[in-house]
Amino acid sequence: MMAKIHAFEFGEGGVCRVVLHTAMPAGNNAVGNSWKSCWIASGRNVTGMTIGTGIGQISSTEAASIVAGDVIEISGHVPINIIAQGAAAVNVFTDAIIVGIKAKLASELNYFGWTNG
Repeated sequence: MMAKIHAFEFGEGGVCRVVLHTAMPAGNNAVGNSWKSCWIASGRNVTGMTIGTGIGQISSTEAASIVAGDVIEISGHVPINIIAQGAAAVNVFTDAIIVGIKAKLASELNYFGWTNG
């Protein structure tokens, strides 16, 4: 099972860089194409993480899930004040990021693949 949150270095402004993973939503866009198909066709099914077994890496199986469009990879930042509150606060914060990205996906790709004429 792939981790939902991978934490990396702290940067300017007191934020920690994170990579998040979430399942691809089921269903189709407005023109009948699956979100998964749209995600892949738009070239978003890539990982920025190193494949391996070390710290800060994902397995080749996990990377394959991203390439197959079964998992969405999201890069983001979590403020240090959220991290200081503990894991529950980090989960709430990152869940909001994931919801926002899924809404953005639905907006940006809602007519992806539409043809006319």
